[in-house]
Amino acid sequence: MRISITVRKGLRAWPVLFWLALWQLGSMALTALYPHGHLLLASPVRVLLRLWSLLPDASFWGTAARSARGILGGFLLSCLMAIPLGALAAGHSRLRELLAPLVAVVKTAPVASFIILALVWLNPRTLPCFISALMVFPTVYLNVLEGVGQMDCRLLEMALVFRVPFHRRLWGVYLPQVLPYFRSAASLALGLCWKAGAAAEVIALSGGTIGERLYNAKIYLQTPDLFAWTVVIIAVSAGFEHLFLKGLDALEHLLCSGRMLTGKPPACRDVSAGIKVTKLRKSYGKRPVLDLSFSAGPGITCVTAPSGTGKTTLLRLLMGLEEPDSGTISGSHTWTAVFQEDRLLEDLNAAENLRFVLGDRLEGAAELLSRLGLDLLDPRPVRAWSGGMKRRLALARALLSPGEALALDEPFTGLDEALRGVCLECVKSSGRLALLVTHDPRDACGLPVLRLPVLGDSDETSSSSP
Repeated sequence: MRISITVRKGLRAWPVLFWLALWQLGSMALTALYPHGHLLLASPVRVLLRLWSLLPDASFWGTAARSARGILGGFLLSCLMAIPLGALAAGHSRLRELLAPLVAVVKTAPVASFIILALVWLNPRTLPCFISALMVFPTVYLNVLEGVGQMDCRLLEMALVFRVPFHRRLWGVYLPQVLPYFRSAASLALGLCWKAGAAAEVIALSGGTIGERLYNAKIYLQTPDLFAWTVVIIAVSAGFEHLFLKGLDALEHLLCSGRMLTGKPPACRDVSAGIKVTKLRKSYGKRPVLDLSFSAGPGITCVTAPSGTGKTTLLRLLMGLEEPDSGTISGSHTWTAVFQEDRLLEDLNAAENLRFVLGDRLEGAAELLSRLGLDLLDPRPVRAWSGGMKRRLALARALLSPGEALALDEPFTGLDEALRGVCLECVKSSGRLALLVTHDPRDACGLPVLRLPVLGDSDETSSSSP
């Protein structure tokens, strides 16, 4: 038998009422057993009355504001440090190794140890901010590190080939993929910073703070005050967490809307020169993949070979995504590409995917998409599209981008014969140098063909033939 458990966010009313009733009964029982039992456990009613009496007092609001300023300031300060360090450490192993011992110590050492040690150096007023920042740092840092580490590198390669400026990569690739990790960290860290910050206030006796009020309530056995100020901490923490997470949700909604993907298109020279490759070699470990020379002029050249013989590797070398072991590539070109995968921003619609690459330059986009059987104004995110529609959008993105040469890696996968013909005509009409990797002989009909050598087989040689 399979058991399914669904976890919902938020609190139901009846469990809260149950525990309040149990609290009330416990307080009543202690009061009945001991003459001063109400000092050991104040009832919920007495706590509520005490809290109500504090609200009109101006000093109450000043105390809450001072604690919030220090503790939440520590949280924000920690985020300002942890986010860039997490992003940098994801790409630099030395920095990651350097920070690992510090993060491990902060995660495992008792908070009280840090508070007492920091009292030697810091003023009690600044201590809560420091302790909050210190305790929050590992949570935010590690989540950002994990988020950046789990990013889809294929999208980053796509952005590199299409020469997407950093601000559009930030809004279109980095933030949408890292934001869920940061949101999870913030939800956990906001509660943690209040626990650590309040403990620092109590131990350091920071004047005019909630921690000082808690300490005084404990000294004078004012349990209604003790519980009332604890309720204040919970309420302020939950309120700020709610507002902060709402802000992150609004940012995520903005990213999904694509409204930040604006700007100028990448510059490109209008060059239609050919390309010449001389003794280009590439190996992975001890396995040779490529060893060839060829030349290609403007127009389409079909690249054919059995699977695993370096067709995709050749395109990656030409686009600068990998470095050859030796050989030269003559002819200065900027490339656009249709990769083996669609490499689209799945949460965005067609226009927003094009705007990510092209900025505000969408002239001719509606006409080309219509020719390919697509609608530029389709509001659906592309994750709702079929595989063939995504493939055609990826082709349109490459054709609209102002690159001088096209790298097309199985661009017609999943298309029927009629659509293949339309797509091939669109590539031909661009007039650019294009290397078309294909296994379908229909695509190569009447076009120059580059057959890659199968290394180790002397019968296979690279050639270019009409």
